[in-house]
Amino acid sequence: MLILTHPEISTLNEINIEKLFDIFKEDFIDNQTILQKGAISFVIDVKADKTCPCPFTKEAKQERFWHIITTEEKKAKHRNNPCPDINEKNRKYDEARAKRIHWIKLLIDNWQKDDEIKHFYQKRNSKINLIIWHTKKDFLVVVRKLSNTNDKFLVSSYLIYRSEIRRYRKQLEEYNEKKPNGLEWF
Repeated sequence: MLILTHPEISTLNEINIEKLFDIFKEDFIDNQTILQKGAISFVIDVKADKTCPCPFTKEAKQERFWHIITTEEKKAKHRNNPCPDINEKNRKYDEARAKRIHWIKLLIDNWQKDDEIKHFYQKRNSKINLIIWHTKKDFLVVVRKLSNTNDKFLVSSYLIYRSEIRRYRKQLEEYNEKKPNGLEWF
């Protein structure tokens, strides 16, 4: 059983952004995070070359970093993601995601070792995602198969709220009933 804790980070400011970025950088930039399936290993890609400006420091930070500490925001006045990318600018800081940033690597590293971590494949448009879900903490990581490489792309990670749990449980049950269902990319 994994012991998952989180730092007290509630405000989007220079000190907290640097704390969060240090975790992200350690797990995905300075070191490789590997998705292991038996004897097969896949590097988790965060597209380190795609960066966005940081409003607190002069050092740009990876677009994927901003994505995993923010959530989609429909109200323009609440948006505060500094990344100007068209897909990222409509987001706002999400404390629940941010303080769990260090869980991402833990779930990827232990996705086949911990009974509380379940997984299933999800087809979205023409893309196939691996959903890694810690069912006790209701937190999941989404990893996508990239068509032109053996690497896997870190799409997102987030806390599942009670209103969404039924949908994810149903997807997991359907996957388990049909597996293998042809979506697996190993």
